[in-house]
Amino acid sequence: MNKKSLLSLLSILIILLVIVSCEKDYKDEPTVPVPPVVSKSFVEEFDTASSLSRKGWVIINKSYPLGGSAWRQGKYELGGKFGNEIVGFPAYSATLSPNDFLSADLGASDNAGEISCWLITPPMPAKNGDVFSFYTRSTGNYPERLQVRGNYTNQSAYVGDDVKATGDFPVLLVDIDPNYSGLYPIGWTKYTITFSDLPAGTSNIRLAFRYMVDDTGVNGEMIGIDKVEFISK
Repeated sequence: MNKKSLLSLLSILIILLVIVSCEKDYKDEPTVPVPPVVSKSFVEEFDTASSLSRKGWVIINKSYPLGGSAWRQGKYELGGKFGNEIVGFPAYSATLSPNDFLSADLGASDNAGEISCWLITPPMPAKNGDVFSFYTRSTGNYPERLQVRGNYTNQSAYVGDDVKATGDFPVLLVDIDPNYSGLYPIGWTKYTITFSDLPAGTSNIRLAFRYMVDDTGVNGEMIGIDKVEFISK
């Protein structure tokens, strides 16, 4: 074999060794799977409103004009003109007292204008098939409205800067009596959301209850929320 043929043979062998080496390196490189979302079930009974912030709940009032109250411990108390009338209603699920729920009312806007009062859950690991439910009711004296909105992107509690805005909560999941037709339930009623449209790769989400009144001159008095439950499937 002459020198030129030998060099050609060596070149071919080197090329083959490089190819085999690259294939081996490629095959040995592990594929890291995306870990599945691990949801965690919970129940919130709202027995103590003062503990909500420690649990990661957020209350924001964007009503106009801004009133002196927002979501608060459930209202079931003596009041009225002479202080001897029962104001509000008892909880759906009570442990400590009939006030073991959350309520929002006209005080959110100082009894005038528009109400946009937000109650936002902590970030929740969620996946399609998981279930979120809650109970709500009104006094039945005036039309009411409640939305449940979702933030599936950044876990923030930003709701915008004014009474009309929705901020980082563009996903509308529930809208109770959007036309103020007097259809808001006057007895505790359960609403259920089953997640089916969470984008691929979603991990933590936040949901928000938004108490809305477009004109407190004709709509709104008080609503309540009780027994929020998140069930991992």
